[in-house]
Amino acid sequence: MTAMRTMTIATHPSAKYIVHAVGLLLVVAGVATWARVLYKPAPPAPVARVQATQADAAADVLATWFGPGELRANIAVKGLIKSADQGVVVLAVNDAPARPYQVGETLARSVTLKAIEADAVVIDKAGTAERIAAPAIPQPATPGIARATPAGAAR
Repeated sequence: MTAMRTMTIATHPSAKYIVHAVGLLLVVAGVATWARVLYKPAPPAPVARVQATQADAAADVLATWFGPGELRANIAVKGLIKSADQGVVVLAVNDAPARPYQVGETLARSVTLKAIEADAVVIDKAGTAERIAAPAIPQPATPGIARATPAGAAR
């Protein structure tokens, strides 16, 4: 009788399959990570928190300007343009940079521009009208355009 031989083959995965499996796991992990990062909802907007600060030396000065009592406003007319029915005035209010205003605009607390005149502005301070003159425009020493006189003509 012939003996039958049975042969057992040990199956060991080759290095090629191991490298492919590790690569596939890395790709899946990368896709999962990016999916989590990209589809994460946006965080809510931060809430502004007001912190109490200590009073400074300027607080008393500000209280006199903006507190109860007589209303104070430092208004300087820097320039104005006036037509028959419209006008624009450039004002510096409380030492702020100058900016343009039209009739009816609020200049400061309880202070509005009431009227623009040819050489002044009228403001309304808590019900009291006050007229502020515009600075005089200096006349140039030499005229810009002068009529030429013919040579030999008497002046």
